[in-house]
Amino acid sequence: MRDLNFYQKRREALKKSYLTAGEAAPQPMHTAGVDHLALICAELERTIGFYTEVLGMRLTGIMENRDEPSSTHIFLDMGGGNQLAFFDFPEKGPARTVRGVGSMHHVALKARPEQMRAVLARLDERRIAYSIHGTPEAGSIYVRDPDEILVELTTGY
Repeated sequence: MRDLNFYQKRREALKKSYLTAGEAAPQPMHTAGVDHLALICAELERTIGFYTEVLGMRLTGIMENRDEPSSTHIFLDMGGGNQLAFFDFPEKGPARTVRGVGSMHHVALKARPEQMRAVLARLDERRIAYSIHGTPEAGSIYVRDPDEILVELTTGY
């Protein structure tokens, strides 16, 4: 492994090159927000149960995946007009998971302290493993969903 100083210098160079301010800064693309984030799951029932019963999201839609008729596409309301979507691919079998470039590390969802406490209670009740950094008032909860997707709930501290 390289000296940690190398990585700190690299971060500083990136900041200097890309974090510009004032008139020289390029105009950012302002979208209306995230419509949905689409992920893949192995079993819809297990996924629906985790996201509705444990995380407290509401299932808002179930439809055929237009690209793959054997696949089902579900939508969960994350709040703020944002949705989390899942596809299953029952005819394809389990996908090989590779961590690294091009893969996703985790999904971070902003939550209020009372939501954090409610999720912690449901995780404890179901004996689902998690880690917490900080407190429910100012911190993050990390938990893996049934397909090992790392989900972070954060107060945005």
